[in-house]
Amino acid sequence: MAASQSSAHSKWSPFQQRQVDAAINVVATRLGVFTADDVWAHLGEGFPVTKGLAARLNVAARRGIIRNTGNLAFAGRGGAHDHAQRLTVWCKA
Repeated sequence: MAASQSSAHSKWSPFQQRQVDAAINVVATRLGVFTADDVWAHLGEGFPVTKGLAARLNVAARRGIIRNTGNLAFAGRGGAHDHAQRLTVWCKA
């Protein structure tokens, strides 16, 4: 977790972190149930890729915006983001 948070701070500017936080909120509100794939899709292809998204999702969970459903899904976004990893399924809190 600490490494993920450090990655988010070292790679994304504070403005970009706010964009990620806003994207999480928008995706959670629109979809109700979602994964990191959905957040990346909302951010768009030009957004810098880091491992910091997990940290921002956990920040949103601590703030009571989203919650972990306890379910997993496999990444399916393709390209640089997709390593067929298991993703947490989140929902709007």
